[in-house]
Amino acid sequence: MADHSGIDGAFVAINARLDTLSESERKIADYVFKEPKKALHFNVRELAKQSGSSQAAVVRFCKRNGFDSFSNFKLRLARDVFRDSDERYIPDLDLESEPSPGRVIHGVVDRTQRALSALETSLDPSSVKDAADNIFKATSTLLFGVGASGVVAYDFLQKLIRLGLPAFYVSDTDLQLTASTTIRPTDIAFVVSYSGENSDMIEAVRNIRSRKASVISLTMDTENTVRSLAQTALLVPSSERIYRQGAATSRINQLAVIDILYSIMVSKNLDESITVIERTMDATHRRS
Repeated sequence: MADHSGIDGAFVAINARLDTLSESERKIADYVFKEPKKALHFNVRELAKQSGSSQAAVVRFCKRNGFDSFSNFKLRLARDVFRDSDERYIPDLDLESEPSPGRVIHGVVDRTQRALSALETSLDPSSVKDAADNIFKATSTLLFGVGASGVVAYDFLQKLIRLGLPAFYVSDTDLQLTASTTIRPTDIAFVVSYSGENSDMIEAVRNIRSRKASVISLTMDTENTVRSLAQTALLVPSSERIYRQGAATSRINQLAVIDILYSIMVSKNLDESITVIERTMDATHRRS
């Protein structure tokens, strides 16, 4: 857990300067004291709107109270709201009501581009090669993941089956845990968990290790339990905190890793891969 000792939250800083605030800045302070959790989720524009002030007043409010930036204000406010939380679990949202579609498009594309650029740095080529080699050698690949990570696991299931490789995945968590207790030493487990701290996935990995099967993990590039228990760790950038509006860039990065693995696996036996892919394409797209 991150050490925030000696660093005040936002409330202390704002209270200390309350008498020096202008009328518009005082409106922001009043809103923050009344609705700190909501304020934590807003961007500058929305905090100004909700508090009945202006964006310029929000910027002045941050400077007046000794916050280096709006992000720094939100981080320190989060320490008041989530006193015992690791920094990874502090909300990292910048929401506003009814933004223009153009703003949304630009924001999502920009975040996605930056996240994918960072993936090349966090993903180790030798780990990717080891993962592909071990999946090819395994009797079967059992896939684990819940929520958005389950979507990634299911995508990999489709690709493995398309290559003719035995694979298993179900979205039901209880069945995943059941599978973790019956996995064979010759099988391999592929565990997807962005945080690496999902309690069900940790339990599954421990069950898998007790069965002497190998684990490939796909997690964020910070220290986490699932990663520490895996023999091969595939890492995506920690582009989102755990507490977020919904898995966005993290899911895209995880799916990119799956595409990278698939490309490597196809190239390992190109002739056979093409034959199998053609056969599966023919089965799902009947020719006239």
